[in-house]
Amino acid sequence: MEFEDSQFEFIDPASLIKLNHHQTVLYADYRKELIEFLRNKGKNPNRNRGYSESNIRPISRRIHQAFEFAWKSEPISITLSTEQANQFVKALNQDNFLKSKGDPYKEGSKRKFSEAVEAYYRYRDIDWEPKIKFSESQTNSSSDPFTRSEREKLLNASFEYRSPPTYSNTSPEERERWNRHLAQFLGKSKETIGPADWDSLNRCWKIPSLISTALDCGWRAAMVGRLQTSQVNIEESQINIPPSVAVKNNESWVAVLSSRSTKMLRRWIEQRDNHGKYDNSDNIWLNRKSNPYNSSTLNSLLSNLIEEAAISTDGRRLTWHSIRHSTGMYVYNKHRDLGLVADILRHSSLESARRYAHPTPESKKEVIQSIQWSETP
Repeated sequence: MEFEDSQFEFIDPASLIKLNHHQTVLYADYRKELIEFLRNKGKNPNRNRGYSESNIRPISRRIHQAFEFAWKSEPISITLSTEQANQFVKALNQDNFLKSKGDPYKEGSKRKFSEAVEAYYRYRDIDWEPKIKFSESQTNSSSDPFTRSEREKLLNASFEYRSPPTYSNTSPEERERWNRHLAQFLGKSKETIGPADWDSLNRCWKIPSLISTALDCGWRAAMVGRLQTSQVNIEESQINIPPSVAVKNNESWVAVLSSRSTKMLRRWIEQRDNHGKYDNSDNIWLNRKSNPYNSSTLNSLLSNLIEEAAISTDGRRLTWHSIRHSTGMYVYNKHRDLGLVADILRHSSLESARRYAHPTPESKKEVIQSIQWSETP
């Protein structure tokens, strides 16, 4: 039986050599359904949000590569079991799954493979999470800054992060899917999830307060995991950092918050007392596994927000440090004061702050516009 190229979009049909005729026919049908799902629902099935067209090809190819890895062992199947997925991620981690030329994948590429497999299980409506988390391996200094408009997009995306639709406006199938998701996210049994849980997440200020204060203060990832409610002074719009908590210095300091962040943080602190996982913790924010945030979990959160906000990387490397980089860049652009940059970002020297003393994308555009020919003398 001959197959059209469209039936194996983005892959080489020769890679299916281990499949028999029946498996090839079924796999062709499956690929068409999967790619349609990625385009229309892959990013967030509950909100019918798909990936951008530029992401469809790499994601679907990575999913196929996971299948090729699984096909090295018998029996051959056109579905990927969770055990095979775990073995694939383990092979990535141990550099036993390599590029065609025999080179190991970089940490960022390993993370993209893992995220592609997660998208595959969203297609199958199966809860799966990799046992190993990958993050970017490059140094923070190589992270590119967000633009001013992208900073606002991140904050706006945080308002809808993990937010379910209205309980009464969902079908039984959608409600079942969301209940399963919320149970995992909230650490509760699915049977106990009800309208109140849906409403609480729609009104939750956890992620908005985290992102807004990070935009103000340029938090280092390690700092986010150390911040505690006892350090917050809402009335003065500040967070007091003691030497025992400070990162890369041993002096106390005061992080000043904008009025916007103060309002969000006030609301979150009022809400957090209603969450059981904070009963034995003074941390301002805990991740969904009830642990303090770290570089890996913050980069994972940021990656989701970037997708939600439809921010294009354009060849840039955007990490949690990109928030800090952009805060320093715009502070310097506004005041031309390295001392102020060092104070806000809590650098020990002006030399450390100097890395952020460069033009913003907006200012470069203004300069280019200003030197163009004009009829006005």
